[in-house]
Formats: sequence, C-alpha cells, structure tokens
Amino acid sequence: MRLTSSALSFRLLILIFIFSCKALALKPRFLGRNTDQSFSQHRSVSYNTLYIDQQIDHFGFLENGTFKQRYLLNDQHWHKDGGPILFYTGNEGDITWFCNNTGFMWDVAEELGALLVFAEHRYYGESLPFGEESYSNAKYLNYLTSEQVLADFAVLIKALKKSQPGAEKSSVIAIGGSYGGMLAAWLRMKYPNAVVGALAASAPIWQFIVPCGEFYRVVTRDFTISGSNCSSSIRSSWAAIDRLSATGEGLQWLSQTFGLCGPLKSQEDVFGFKAWLQETWVNLAMVDYPYEADFLQPLPAWPVKVVCKNLQFNKGVSDKQLLNGVSQAVRVYYNYTGDAVCLNTSKTATGNLGFLGWFYQCPQILEGCMLCLSDASASFRHWLRRRDMRCSMILFFSVLRNPVFIELHGNGDAHVY
Repeated sequence: MRLTSSALSFRLLILIFIFSCKALALKPRFLGRNTDQSFSQHRSVSYNTLYIDQQIDHFGFLENGTFKQRYLLNDQHWHKDGGPILFYTGNEGDITWFCNNTGFMWDVAEELGALLVFAEHRYYGESLPFGEESYSNAKYLNYLTSEQVLADFAVLIKALKKSQPGAEKSSVIAIGGSYGGMLAAWLRMKYPNAVVGALAASAPIWQFIVPCGEFYRVVTRDFTISGSNCSSSIRSSWAAIDRLSATGEGLQWLSQTFGLCGPLKSQEDVFGFKAWLQETWVNLAMVDYPYEADFLQPLPAWPVKVVCKNLQFNKGVSDKQLLNGVSQAVRVYYNYTGDAVCLNTSKTATGNLGFLGWFYQCPQILEGCMLCLSDASASFRHWLRRRDMRCSMILFFSVLRNPVFIELHGNGDAHVY
C-alpha cells in the first residue's frame, strides 16, 4: 500500500529519531578498544558536485549580484516517487570534508530511500560571493551572516524540489552537527515550509540559556576523569605561563619548548598562545572517541587519556616541569603522526575549516562565556571585549557584535509548527 505524504513524513521522523538515538548516544567509558574505524576510513563516498546561483543579499536591494553556491548530491538509494531528502546544513568549512565525515547520513540512506544533499555554507570552500576578494574588507564580508545562510538553504531546497524529478512531494529533514546543527534547527524554525524536521547533533543551541561556562565545565570533567591531576595541571599551567612570559628569556623558553613555528614576542602573542591551548583542550574533549580518528587531527583512541599521561603533576611542581608536560600533551593532538616540524598557533584543526570566516562570525555566534579551564577571573564583558579584539586583529578591521541574534533565532524557547 502506498504511503500518503503525511504518513511517510511521520515514518521518516520516527526512523530518524531511532537512528539518531543510536548514532548520537553518549560514548560509554568501557574497558577495551573498539575496533571500528572512523567513517572516512572504512567507506568511500561518491556524489555529484553541483552549483546554484544564489543572491548575495536575500533581504536588500542595493546588492543585486549573485554567486555560485556549491552542493553535493547522491541519489544512489533515492526512491524518486517521494523518497525523503536528507539535507546537510553546511558548517564553517569546505563541504566535501563534512560530507566525508558524516557517516550517519550515508548509513541510513539505503533504508530510507533518501536523496542526500550537502549544502556548502557561503564564504567557505568554493562558495565565495566575491571570489578571491570575499575576505578583503568589511563591505564584502557584510553578507556573511547566519540569516543569509538560512535563506541560501531554503532557496536551494525549493530549487531541488523543482529540478529533481519526483522530489516535489519529498519530505526534507535538515541535518547538521555543531554550528551546522544550530543551522539545521534554525532552518526548521525560520522556514518550517521548507523542512519537516531537523536533526541537530552536538548543537549548542541551549548553551545561551544555561549557566555561563557550563560547556567548559563539561570539558574540564572529561580531563578530570581521564587521568590523575590532569585537569588541575592544566588549570595550574595558565599561571605558570604568565610567570614565565613576564621576561624575554621566558618567552624564548616557551617558544622553544613548545616548538612553535613563530616565536612569542609580546603579551599579545601570549594571549593568542593561551587561546590556542584552550581551544586545543576543547577540541580534544570534542573528539575523545574510543577509536582512532582524524576528524580534526589524526588522533589515537581515547586521546584525552593519552594526553593526560603527560599531565599527572602534584602540587609543588616547577613551572618549567609543568609546561614541559603540557608541551608533550599538545603534541599528542598536533603531531600524533610525527610529521609536524613545528606547531602553528594560528591553527587548531584541519585546513578544511574556514579560519577567517569563523572569526568574522564569532561576534554573532556567541558560543562561550567564561574560560573555566583557565580559572578566568575577568567579567563576561571583559571576555567579550578580548574576544572581539582578537577577531578584529585577525581580520584587520573592526567587527561589531550582534548580541540579540541568538534570542531572535530560538535560544531554547519552544517552537511548535
């Protein structure tokens, strides 16, 4: 018996829920090693690379130019008589990288008879509104906002339903992870006519209404349970860095001990160095998988446990002993393969992520509060000023924050459609 459109949509949502519960469950801390490998290691993926003309500005009339947005499409298992469309809302990076690391969609495509679509985020990868000039000034970057991105996705979905035979009656599920998961949820909220549901994996939508710094407390807990004195050693390292960096000799020692590609010369360099370390600990917690993986960097199984073997210091350890351990710990993340000649403090993850674009977006996407790992004592306002300053320094022009963006786009309030 042929399912009606509404019945198919309901069945699809149930299946998505079942699979997502399995795929997104918290990683159990079991003994022994899981022999499964990351998705990109055990399966090759195939897709067609396509482009759609998008308005540079969906909401105004002064800029009437267009650009080509890239998207990837796989119809290998698609039931063209109404099979669902799984639509990946691209993150801050090259869409092919996310496509190759999103195993869940490929795993369920055959059972659901789904069309897979991976849409690239504007200003990342090949989807550059002003070509090589896209990052040259604030005027061109003015159109790098989440509102414009959501409109891109909605336009693409509408176009797909017209261009793909049989897609007109297909239900669309938005899928994304991290920032892409936030976009998936917001797409469902802002354009409920375009998608019937959204699966947001590890998307910090609720972070804006929980106690400030809760995310970093979770990160800290991961290091606390992964090794004796591990999190306390990291906490002590911030003051040790401050003491050593107070002199030129100390700056030189830090640069050599950590094998930095560029030496630390000023307190502003030290601020960037500490931010680099802090992001390293966060990334390690996020990719603390029970198997070898290479999502952000090539890493061993349970990388936080491996890192913590270098951070088991008792009170009374000297600053240099402590920071020697920290330097060995970060090498697990940045040089597990042994190929790195030096450590670049301007890079914390794969080059497939868009560094400049994300720093422009960071004032709009306020995804953090106090740096709990660093025992920061400054106020939240001071933290925001420092973050805005770093964003502006990297881009070489001032960046203004939009603090109400999250409130207007659903920061955890109930939405019913």
